[in-house]
Order: sequence, then structure tokens, then C-alpha cells
Amino acid sequence: MHRLLSLLIINLLPFFLFAWGLPDSSKPISLLYNGAEYVKQFNIANGDPFFPVKKNIGSVKYHQNWYNQIEVHYDCEDDYVLIRDMQGLLKLRLINEMLDEFIIDEHHFVKRSIVSSKGEFYEMIFSGKRELLVKWFKKMNTDVKTIDTYILKKDILLIDGGKIHNILNVNDICSFAGIHSREVKKALKEAKVSFKKEPIKAAKIILTEMESKGW
Repeated sequence: MHRLLSLLIINLLPFFLFAWGLPDSSKPISLLYNGAEYVKQFNIANGDPFFPVKKNIGSVKYHQNWYNQIEVHYDCEDDYVLIRDMQGLLKLRLINEMLDEFIIDEHHFVKRSIVSSKGEFYEMIFSGKRELLVKWFKKMNTDVKTIDTYILKKDILLIDGGKIHNILNVNDICSFAGIHSREVKKALKEAKVSFKKEPIKAAKIILTEMESKGW
């Protein structure tokens, strides 16, 4: 009896150890691990193509199911989201068509069809009557005067009434407040935030002020 119990524990141990590391989801786990192997090569000495975060822990909404507390990497050069395989070894590239949104280190990304019909991933900064999105991307700097390295860039977008607007300066977003533009600029001044130094934070403050007043 004791020998049978020992054998049973030994046989079940790998299952419990494996289950302990599974994503926090009651959905079919096989749907998550069905991407292609990520085989992109780059020289780490020149940086990497990934969105910079402190912790690569997050969630993905894949096949309309949420999978939480998993390792997530976002290649913002090619717009790919990566996870580890079931053994925690190889990186898998999730299928973009099956991926609706994801969260990585408290940065929330959603898919919007702005550039192509298949959609691209944007960080959601504000969502209300209007949407404030940021498109992050990394490109290799090939300036002959410097060493090749990845540089992180961004485009700030405001979606209003289905129309997409590029936000390049404080006036671009304050113009949506119409006759109240001076008031929203005042809110920004009171918050002691400069659009030039912190454009994303400034744009969010302005948009929050506008919508809280119904403008």
C-alpha cells in the first residue's frame, strides 16, 4: 500500500509542477501555445527591438481568452508579441490576427486598424469620448557617424469621431477644446507638466480635463 502510494505521488508530481507554472486562466491552454518560434537575430550589444519595461510580466487576450501572469515581450520593430513555450524555453510569436490586446508591466496595448486592415498594436493612454493612443516603434539607427543601435520612437494619436489626428504639440490637442483651450492649458500649467518634456502625460492631462468638463 505504501509502495503504491509512493508510486502514485511520483507519477503525479510532474503534473503538479507543470500546472503550477501555467497561466492564470480557466480557458483551453492549448490555444495559447500555438504560435510560431521567434527566430529573429540581433546583436544585444546594439540594443534590442523590444518595448522597454521593468518587468516582462503581463497578460494577453488571445483567441478571445485572457491569460494572466505570464512572461510577455513586445517586439515593437515588427509589431510581434512573444511568450515562452510550455517548457519555458523558446519564445513563441503569437498570431496577430488572434491577439486582441495585451498588458505588459502595466502598459495596456490594444489593436487598431489604422495603418493596415489587419491592425497594429497601440498603447492605450486614455479612453472616453475620444481615444489617446501611442504607437511605439524601434528602428536601427544606421547613421555612419555613430554605432548602429536601436532607437525607441513614438507617435501620439488622438481618435475623435472616427478621425485620426497626429498630436505633435500642445496646440494640436488643445484645439479640440475649442473656446476652452486656455482653460485646459491652465490645467496643464497647474500640474507643472511640460508637453515638450512629457508629451504623453501632458496629452492625457489635457484630454482628462476636457472630457471631465464635457468639452
